[in-house]
Amino acid sequence: MNDFELGGRKFKIGKLNVFKQFHVVRRIAPVLADMLPVMGDLQKATKNNQKSEDEKFQEVASILAPILKGFSKLSDQDSEFVLYGLLSAVEVQLGNSWTKIATDNLLMVQDFDLPALLQIAGRSFMANLSNFFAVLPQASPMGK
Repeated sequence: MNDFELGGRKFKIGKLNVFKQFHVVRRIAPVLADMLPVMGDLQKATKNNQKSEDEKFQEVASILAPILKGFSKLSDQDSEFVLYGLLSAVEVQLGNSWTKIATDNLLMVQDFDLPALLQIAGRSFMANLSNFFAVLPQASPMGK
Protein backbone atom coordinates (compact mmCIF):
# COMPACT_ATOMS: atom_id res chain seq x y z
CA MET A 1 0.00 0.00 0.00
CA ASN A 2 1.09 3.53 -0.71
CA ASP A 3 -0.16 6.05 1.82
CA PHE A 4 -0.20 9.79 1.25
CA GLU A 5 -1.94 12.96 2.36
CA LEU A 6 -3.55 15.56 0.14
CA GLY A 7 -5.53 18.57 1.26
CA GLY A 8 -5.45 17.40 4.86
CA ARG A 9 -6.96 14.01 3.99
CA LYS A 10 -5.33 10.59 4.24
CA PHE A 11 -5.29 8.21 1.31
CA LYS A 12 -4.01 4.73 0.61
CA ILE A 13 -3.44 3.18 -2.78
CA GLY A 14 -4.01 -0.51 -3.33
CA LYS A 15 -3.06 -2.62 -6.30
CA LEU A 16 -5.19 -2.84 -9.39
CA ASN A 17 -5.70 -6.43 -10.42
CA VAL A 18 -3.75 -7.53 -13.45
CA PHE A 19 -6.77 -7.42 -15.76
CA LYS A 20 -7.66 -3.86 -14.74
CA GLN A 21 -4.02 -2.89 -15.32
CA PHE A 22 -4.18 -4.54 -18.75
CA HIS A 23 -7.36 -2.69 -19.71
CA VAL A 24 -6.02 0.67 -18.51
CA VAL A 25 -2.81 0.15 -20.50
CA ARG A 26 -4.85 -1.02 -23.50
CA ARG A 27 -6.88 2.20 -23.40
CA ILE A 28 -3.78 4.37 -23.29
CA ALA A 29 -1.89 2.35 -25.92
CA PRO A 30 -2.82 4.73 -28.77
CA VAL A 31 -1.06 7.58 -26.98
CA LEU A 32 2.02 5.72 -25.80
CA ALA A 33 4.22 7.43 -28.41
CA ASP A 34 3.69 10.70 -26.54
CA MET A 35 4.23 9.05 -23.18
CA LEU A 36 7.10 6.59 -23.61
CA PRO A 37 9.92 9.13 -23.92
CA VAL A 38 9.27 10.35 -20.36
CA MET A 39 8.36 7.03 -18.75
CA GLY A 40 12.01 6.32 -17.90
CA ASP A 41 12.16 9.67 -16.12
CA LEU A 42 8.89 8.81 -14.40
CA GLN A 43 10.30 5.49 -13.22
CA LYS A 44 13.47 7.13 -11.88
CA ALA A 45 11.47 9.78 -10.05
CA THR A 46 9.24 7.22 -8.34
CA LYS A 47 12.05 4.85 -7.37
CA ASN A 48 14.39 7.39 -5.74
CA ASN A 49 14.17 6.19 -2.13
CA GLN A 50 16.05 9.20 -0.81
CA LYS A 51 13.16 11.50 -1.66
CA SER A 52 9.89 11.86 0.19
CA GLU A 53 6.65 10.90 -1.56
CA ASP A 54 5.83 14.59 -1.98
CA GLU A 55 9.24 15.30 -3.53
CA LYS A 56 8.78 12.34 -5.88
CA PHE A 57 5.34 13.54 -6.87
CA GLN A 58 6.58 17.09 -7.51
CA GLU A 59 9.33 15.74 -9.76
CA VAL A 60 6.81 13.59 -11.63
CA ALA A 61 4.46 16.56 -11.99
CA SER A 62 7.23 18.47 -13.76
CA ILE A 63 7.52 15.81 -16.50
CA LEU A 64 3.80 15.23 -17.04
CA ALA A 65 3.26 17.54 -20.03
CA PRO A 66 3.85 14.82 -22.69
CA ILE A 67 1.71 12.39 -20.71
CA LEU A 68 -1.14 14.89 -20.49
CA LYS A 69 -0.78 15.64 -24.20
CA GLY A 70 -1.20 11.95 -24.87
CA PHE A 71 -4.23 11.64 -22.63
CA SER A 72 -5.85 14.59 -24.41
CA LYS A 73 -6.06 12.39 -27.52
CA LEU A 74 -8.22 9.74 -25.80
CA SER A 75 -11.97 9.59 -26.31
CA ASP A 76 -14.15 10.66 -23.41
CA GLN A 77 -15.13 7.03 -22.82
CA ASP A 78 -11.52 5.82 -22.70
CA SER A 79 -10.44 8.78 -20.55
CA GLU A 80 -13.17 8.02 -18.04
CA PHE A 81 -12.29 4.31 -18.05
CA VAL A 82 -8.66 5.15 -17.23
CA LEU A 83 -9.58 7.72 -14.57
CA TYR A 84 -12.18 5.52 -12.87
CA GLY A 85 -9.83 2.55 -13.11
CA LEU A 86 -6.99 4.38 -11.40
CA LEU A 87 -9.26 5.91 -8.76
CA SER A 88 -10.82 2.53 -7.97
CA ALA A 89 -7.54 1.47 -6.35
CA VAL A 90 -7.59 4.40 -3.90
CA GLU A 91 -9.29 4.73 -0.52
CA VAL A 92 -9.77 7.89 1.52
CA GLN A 93 -10.14 8.02 5.27
CA LEU A 94 -13.54 9.36 6.31
CA GLY A 95 -13.74 9.51 10.08
CA ASN A 96 -12.56 6.17 11.44
CA SER A 97 -13.15 4.18 8.27
CA TRP A 98 -11.73 3.93 4.77
CA THR A 99 -13.90 4.38 1.68
CA LYS A 100 -13.06 3.64 -1.96
CA ILE A 101 -13.04 6.83 -4.01
CA ALA A 102 -14.56 5.15 -7.06
CA THR A 103 -15.87 1.94 -8.50
CA ASP A 104 -15.49 1.10 -12.17
CA ASN A 105 -17.89 3.84 -13.24
CA LEU A 106 -19.09 5.73 -10.17
CA LEU A 107 -17.51 8.23 -7.81
CA MET A 108 -18.20 7.11 -4.26
CA VAL A 109 -16.87 10.35 -2.71
CA GLN A 110 -18.24 13.45 -4.42
CA ASP A 111 -16.43 16.31 -2.71
CA PHE A 112 -13.12 16.28 -4.62
CA ASP A 113 -12.33 18.90 -7.22
CA LEU A 114 -10.74 18.00 -10.55
CA PRO A 115 -7.15 18.94 -9.61
CA ALA A 116 -7.35 16.72 -6.51
CA LEU A 117 -8.82 13.79 -8.48
CA LEU A 118 -6.10 14.10 -11.11
CA GLN A 119 -3.39 14.13 -8.45
CA ILE A 120 -4.91 11.07 -6.77
CA ALA A 121 -5.18 9.26 -10.12
CA GLY A 122 -1.59 10.25 -10.91
CA ARG A 123 -0.36 8.68 -7.70
CA SER A 124 -2.38 5.55 -8.44
CA PHE A 125 -0.85 5.45 -11.92
CA MET A 126 2.65 5.70 -10.45
CA ALA A 127 1.94 2.99 -7.88
CA ASN A 128 0.25 0.58 -10.27
CA LEU A 129 1.73 1.07 -13.72
CA SER A 130 5.17 2.68 -13.52
CA ASN A 131 6.84 -0.77 -13.36
CA PHE A 132 5.09 -1.79 -16.58
CA PHE A 133 6.50 1.19 -18.45
CA ALA A 134 9.95 0.73 -16.95
CA VAL A 135 10.37 -2.69 -18.58
CA LEU A 136 9.23 -1.68 -22.07
CA PRO A 137 12.64 -0.53 -23.34
CA GLN A 138 14.32 -3.70 -22.05
CA ALA A 139 11.61 -5.88 -23.60
CA SER A 140 12.10 -4.29 -26.99
CA PRO A 141 14.76 -5.82 -29.27
CA MET A 142 15.95 -2.29 -29.98
CA GLY A 143 15.75 -1.07 -26.37
CA LYS A 144 19.36 -1.07 -25.23
